Formats: sequence, structure tokens, C-alpha cells
Amino acid sequence: MNCKKKILCLTDYYLPGYQAGGPIRSIANLVEHLGDEFEIYIICNDRDILDKDHYSNVKIDSWNIVDKAKVFYASQKSLNIRSYRKILNKTNYDLLFLNGFFSPKFTILPLILRQFLLIKKKPCVICPRGHLSPEALKLKGFKKKTYIEFFKLLNLYRDLNWQASSEHEKIHIINQFGNKVKKIDVVPDFTPLPLKSLNEFKTIDKSKNFLKLLFLSRVSPMKNLDFLLRVLIKVNTPVQLSIFGPKEDQIYWKKCLDLIDNLPANINVVIGEEVPQHQVFKIFQNHDLFISPTRGEAFGNAIIESLSFGLPVLISDKTLWKADNFGGLEVLELDEHLWVQKIIKWSKYDDQIIKKKCEAALNYAKNDYKSNLALKKNKKLFYSVSSNNLVNK
Repeated sequence: MNCKKKILCLTDYYLPGYQAGGPIRSIANLVEHLGDEFEIYIICNDRDILDKDHYSNVKIDSWNIVDKAKVFYASQKSLNIRSYRKILNKTNYDLLFLNGFFSPKFTILPLILRQFLLIKKKPCVICPRGHLSPEALKLKGFKKKTYIEFFKLLNLYRDLNWQASSEHEKIHIINQFGNKVKKIDVVPDFTPLPLKSLNEFKTIDKSKNFLKLLFLSRVSPMKNLDFLLRVLIKVNTPVQLSIFGPKEDQIYWKKCLDLIDNLPANINVVIGEEVPQHQVFKIFQNHDLFISPTRGEAFGNAIIESLSFGLPVLISDKTLWKADNFGGLEVLELDEHLWVQKIIKWSKYDDQIIKKKCEAALNYAKNDYKSNLALKKNKKLFYSVSSNNLVNK
């Protein structure tokens, strides 16, 4: 008899998509680690975040086996209230797992249906995925504030279990809902297995005489690419910046392109597209420093991925990550002058120093490898919540 607990995960985007970045990788890692012990069902959009056409290699509006999970790729017509409600009620699950806070179709609507008993009143875990950070709430602030007040008015928080990726995110949740939140568990995301040695990664070669920076992220105001470009305008040493990732905010991207046009001759910019997960390794291989002046991260999948490949990281102080003493991961306040000086300093490092930084990055990842802790805490959360019996009132 199959006694596995059944988790129904609702998320805007999932594999084979990759443009939405970290959330997809977080759920895929969760499936990889927990898929043997739990039955995991995922309902998501039938296309990637910027795509107009649905995936060509999956069955739409039907369940697909994807690795260790069953995935329902929902068309737009199946996400109307009537059809969506039918899908949710026909799916057998013990726990509802919501990813993100402001998603209309995959968080807000399911919570409303659940609150008014239009779908099964099952135990529910909600993971905000950084959406409640102060910097995230500044973007489209009025709209988000209105929804939060609506959320409180309808008591949608009443019996939710909150999953924070860090103590950092737990504080953000408390700041918005205070004592209305009864239970918050800090449960770390699964991190990638680091390389065994730097020799698996690349040979350091600074003979090119310029620093190769990598910006690998969604191009959006939260990721703060415009700040980096303003910094590079003031850098007087040879630098190449590679920009990889979906340009999801075209107005913001136009602003960045205007800044690129004003860069001095010593700064070269290479613009790439979105990077499928299986190609990320090659991108990391070809750079000296991963750089992210982000305005906030709940976790930061790309940061730990870079470290696990032995690529040093320079990030803002708006994440949970702390600097190490050997330069594998460096943290700066969002002050343009500090970033200018740091990039100039990096551009003058020789091969020997760069190699030591790469070794420090890999050692950081090895020391921070938390798969056992993440496994223990995720299992504890899902078992304890799914065992709760809710009474439909």
C-alpha cells in the first residue's frame, strides 16, 4: 500500500522552463531530494515566463511525469476559476505548497478558493520567495500594498504555515503580518553539490589583460543592473561584462541599453540570452567574477551555484550571504564609489591571486553545503504540516 504523503505544489513556472531563474531551480532541487519519499504534484503555466507559445514537448492540460514529479502544464483556458477549481478538487493531495506571494493564479486565487471552501481545505505551506523584502515591495508598491491589505481583510493568513528561506526572510514576513502569522519555519533551500576540486572547473588565464565579469540573472529592477552599469562608467581599467538572462522588463532593459551606449571604450559588454540550466557550467567557466548588485534575494540560487563551480562572487549586502576572509565571496554596500574601487582592484589581480580567489569560492561552497540540513528541515516541515487535520468551517 502506498502511504507516501502527497504534496501539491503550485508555481508559475517549472521545467523545462528556465527563464524565471531561482524559483524553478529551488523546486527542481526539492523534487530531486524529496521525490522518492513524497509524491509531488506540480501545477504550473504551460510556457516559460517570456514565451508566447506553450512548450512543444509536454502534454498540455494533462499530467506529465517529469523526473520524480508529476506536472500539470495548465493552458490559459484551464486557469479560469471554474476549470482551475475542478483541477484542484480532482487532485488527491495532503498538503498544498504555494510558491511566491503575489502570483494571481498560483497563490491569490487558490487561497481565495480555499478560504471559501470552494476547494478542499488541506494544510497549506506558503513560501514567499523574497516577495516580501522591503526592496521588492517598493516595486509596484501601491498594487502590492493593496493586495496585502486585501489578504489581511479576508483572513487568508489564518491557518497558513509559512516557509522562510532564511532568518532574513522570516523578519520580512513578521514585518508585514506581525502576530497574525502563527507559524514560520526557517527551511533552507537545497544547494548544488560543489565540485570536488578546482581542476574540474577551468584553467585560470589572465593573459587577455581584462577582467571578465558575469551578470547572470533576470534583467529587472530588483537585480539592479543599472547600478552596475553606472559603476562601470567610472571604471578606468579594461573590463568585459557579460549579461545573460531574460529581459522581462522591456522598459527597464531600454534604460540599461542607454547606459551601455554611454560606457567608455575600456568597457566591453557582451549581451547574451537566457541560459538553460545544462549550459550554466560553461558560462561560469569563461569568467573571472560573478557580480550581483541585487536589491534583495530570499536565497540566491545563482550565487551558490557560482561558488560551487569555483567562481568568486561580488554581491550587495541585501542578501543572506556573508563575506569570507579569503575573497571567494565579497559583500559591498550599494555605494557606487565602493563598487568602482573594488572592480578596479579585481582588474589588477594576476593569475595567482585569481586562482586563490577561485579556490576560496569553492571552499566556501563546500563549507556551506547544507543538503543534509535542508533535507532534514524540509522533511520535518512537510510531514508535520501534512499531518494536520483541518476542519472545514
